[in-house]
Amino acid sequence: MARKVNKKCQHCASLTAEEAIELHGTTGDNCWNPDDIRRLGYNCHRRRHHYRHREEDNRNRRRLRRQAKMEQRLDPIAAQAVNSPVPNTPIEIPAPPLPVVRAAVLVLYRNHKDAPVHAVAAEIWQGTYKVGELQPIHCMGMRGDQVTAYLQQVLATLRAHYNVGRFEDVVKELPVQQCPIEGCPFSKQ
Repeated sequence: MARKVNKKCQHCASLTAEEAIELHGTTGDNCWNPDDIRRLGYNCHRRRHHYRHREEDNRNRRRLRRQAKMEQRLDPIAAQAVNSPVPNTPIEIPAPPLPVVRAAVLVLYRNHKDAPVHAVAAEIWQGTYKVGELQPIHCMGMRGDQVTAYLQQVLATLRAHYNVGRFEDVVKELPVQQCPIEGCPFSKQ
């Protein structure tokens, strides 16, 4: 456990050497320690230096400790790199297998952010592959709370079939003209 900070020495470190000798020397409280040969108070100089540079020294010590830990973690890889037949050749490290995670992306058909939603669909992705799709339905004439209730039903269905409990933060928005529903009066198909 670390020693407690000596408040008196910490205060002394903020003074000049002359002020410290005057305050803590033979004319002061006799704390200045002139035990060295030259009578300069070597121990006090060391303590004053310690307290002046304490934050920086501790910061460097923590940095070196973190660096040593990182080197210990990377040591097997570094040893393999040193023993490799061709120096400066990157070593292929196999990536761990990814867990099977699926994500749901909400697809909205509307002309701009403030426009009412024309149609709603959903896509299910696993990594970079689309594994499922919920066909779009028209939302024309539905109020906002009705669209929200429908989306809650969609999430319940996705939870049951794909174990997905929420939509991703990124929403895919497409213009109304790209609506894939047959007979849509606004699509250009």
